[in-house]
Amino acid sequence: MADVIYRLAEVQDLPVIAGMYTKMDQYFRGFSYRFPEVENIGEAWVDSFRRTLGRFSVVYIAELEGSVAGFMLGRVKRVAPYLGGVLVGELSDMWVEPQARRLGVGEKLSLVTMGWLAKQGVHSIEVQILEGNEPIWRLYEKMGFKPELRQIRMLRSDFPAEFDTPQEDA
Repeated sequence: MADVIYRLAEVQDLPVIAGMYTKMDQYFRGFSYRFPEVENIGEAWVDSFRRTLGRFSVVYIAELEGSVAGFMLGRVKRVAPYLGGVLVGELSDMWVEPQARRLGVGEKLSLVTMGWLAKQGVHSIEVQILEGNEPIWRLYEKMGFKPELRQIRMLRSDFPAEFDTPQEDA
């Protein structure tokens, strides 16, 4: 079995990771992902966390035979006061290249990211998983995560017809 190296992403890794995120976005569209397609999605995604790297977010990468073979983004957020105002960690985005799948890369990326989140003092760690992405559901259940929330979405094109009626000013 090939050796996989796990390390913190560096600035020079970001373009490669952005390209992988673009692949992930396309992969998600095969499931229940219903957000609009965005031009240069990978770069936009990197820009969404670049300022917070090392403080409120972290990216770990997996290297296989000298090339980046996967990544995991972790984030820290504070929930609303009515939920306790605690810090919550999030395993936000993960991609593993096809040649590195079935080698435990996703689990190890999750574990190293969870370790960083734990050091930030989080109360808990959450993961959002697309409906139908069974391999990821199985991975996180095996790791001890428990279902807590089910999110559903209705697109504007599916709104009931009466929603299209203009409302008069009150």
